[in-house]
Amino acid sequence: MFTTITANATSIRVLPLLAAVFFTFTLGCEPASDPPSTPTTGGSTPVADTDPWGAMPTEVEPFYFTDFDAWVGQPLSSQALARLINRPIPEALETGRGFVMFYRTDCEHCHHMLEQWFTTSVPAPTVAVQVPDTDPANAMPFPSTIVEKRALPVGPDYVIQTPALFAVRDGVVTGFANDPDDVAAVEACLASNAD
Repeated sequence: MFTTITANATSIRVLPLLAAVFFTFTLGCEPASDPPSTPTTGGSTPVADTDPWGAMPTEVEPFYFTDFDAWVGQPLSSQALARLINRPIPEALETGRGFVMFYRTDCEHCHHMLEQWFTTSVPAPTVAVQVPDTDPANAMPFPSTIVEKRALPVGPDYVIQTPALFAVRDGVVTGFANDPDDVAAVEACLASNAD
C-alpha cells in the first residue's frame, strides 16, 4: 500500500510523511478567513473613519507625563495618554455621560476611591484604566464588579499620579479629581457632567 521512492539508494516512505504533514497543518486550525473589506462610498474611495479616537497607536513613547488639570474642557480622545486605552473604546467615553479613572493595582488611594464611589452603584458608566507599571507582588484585588476595565500598554514609564478620575460628557472632559480624601472635589467631579 505504501509508495516508495528511491533516490540515490535512499528510500523515503511518501504516504506516511504526507499524512503526517497533512494532519499537522489541518487539525486544530481554523480555516483562514477573508480579510475584512475596506468600506467604500459607492466607488473605490474608502469611507473615512468616523471614530474620533482613530486607530490605536502602533508606537508608544518611552514615557508619558501629563498635566491632568489641562484635560478639563478638552476632548478625551485628543490626549496622547488616553489614546493608549485598549480598544474598543467604551461608548460612555464618546457619547453621553461617563467616567474614566486611571489606577494602579498596588495603589491604596486608587482602591479607596473605587470602593467609596464605584462599588455599590455608579453615577454613570465608568471605565477603570489600569496603569501597568506596578509590582505584581503588591497588587490588590480589583474592588468593583460594576466598573468596566481597560488598560494601558506595558512598556512606557507612566509619570502620572493615580488615581486620576475624569468626568466626561459627549467625549469632552468636564471634571477631574485625584484625592479620594477630598470628598468635595470628588463630588464636584462626579457632578460636573450631569444634566
